[in-house]
This record gives sequence, structure tokens and C-alpha cells, in this order.
Amino acid sequence: MNKDFKISDSLHRLVKEMFRIVGANMSKFGITPQQGRIIRFLAANRDRPIYQKDIEEFLNIRKSSVSSVIKNLERAGLIQRKHVPEDGRLKRIELTDAALSIHEHATQTNQLIEGKLRAGLDEEEIEFLEKIFDKLKRNLEN
Repeated sequence: MNKDFKISDSLHRLVKEMFRIVGANMSKFGITPQQGRIIRFLAANRDRPIYQKDIEEFLNIRKSSVSSVIKNLERAGLIQRKHVPEDGRLKRIELTDAALSIHEHATQTNQLIEGKLRAGLDEEEIEFLEKIFDKLKRNLEN
């Protein structure tokens, strides 16, 4: 067993490289990777109402951070906040057509990254990776 190998360092390098690719592609549209993740989340959940708290939970970040990102997306014309008749305090968050266009491009980028990650791996190795990642996540949660 190689005790010098650091799982956290390897994962950090991998995630950093993924964000570099995503960032380069998203910058073409003037958005950040985090804004892209919010657009992807909203697009995947178009069948139900989404509120700020849902985005906070999805990204696992503070309310003030999400507020700032949402304001920027709204200013850029990528989302709309709509009042909820049943509760005046709530605003439903919806994508605009411009954001849906970006989402299509982001989906292609994600497929490109997924293809690169899977290159040279067989199904057995991919299943093994899934199990390892699940186990690592559980380890951190405990």
C-alpha cells in the first residue's frame, strides 16, 4: 500500500481539471461554472417549482452566496423570478430561453468531459469507481 498517495490531492486535481474545461466553455457565454450548475439544476427540474432554498441545498452553500448568483443570472436575462400567489414571500425561479440555449451547450460539454473520463475504462472499472466514490462520500458524512 502506498502511504504517500493522497486521495484528497488526487480528487482535487481531477475536479480542478474538470472545472478548468467547464470554465473555458462557460466563459464563452459569460457565465461561471457555478452559474452553469444552477442552470443545469433548473433545467433538470423544470417539471416542478424551484425556489432559492432548493438551489442552496443543491449547491450546499449559504443563502447570501446563492442570492448573489441568482441576482447575476437574473441581470444577465438567464432566469426570471416569479411571485407565488399562495405565498408572497416566495419567488419561483425559472429559466429563460437564453439559459436553455446555454444549457444545451453545457450538456454537450458535460458529455465531452464524461467521455474523456471514461476513455480506456471498461464497465467493470466504472462500476468499481462508483462504489469507491460512494464509499468515500459515506466516510466523509460519518
